Amino acid sequence: MKAHLFAASVAALVCLGGGVQAAEFHKDGMTAKELQAWLSESGYRAELAKDSEGDTYVKSASDGVNFDAHLYDCQKERCASMQFIAGFDMDGELELAKMNTWNASKRYIAGYTDEEGDPWFTYDVNLSPGGSRAALDDDFAVWLSFLPDMKELAGW
Repeated sequence: MKAHLFAASVAALVCLGGGVQAAEFHKDGMTAKELQAWLSESGYRAELAKDSEGDTYVKSASDGVNFDAHLYDCQKERCASMQFIAGFDMDGELELAKMNTWNASKRYIAGYTDEEGDPWFTYDVNLSPGGSRAALDDDFAVWLSFLPDMKELAGW
């Protein structure tokens, strides 16, 4: 009797466990429209745009910071990686020493200054081979957690 009860319990857990698995993405990554849908479903502005080379990216914002999500390593419409990027247009130039301190003390988010001395920040995310919404949500949470630090460095 105990063996049947144990088997039934295991079967129930397996069935229930299958229903709570994280939604998986296509093994070859995401399309721009899927990226847009994910951001929108997550409660963020998600506007498709084209860069100067005609590649599609998604414009978004959080915590008063505009940022873009660019897709890379694309085969047809499906892309194996993406990059979040945000820049701050400052009145003056950010001291290179401050950006070097950022890069030496922060994990995950890389920073650089453009030719005008404005700070830019990037975060790369692998979308292939396959992945889950939970993993992408976690990567996005890392990106969002750094926005206040980016604003502070830029003096916003």
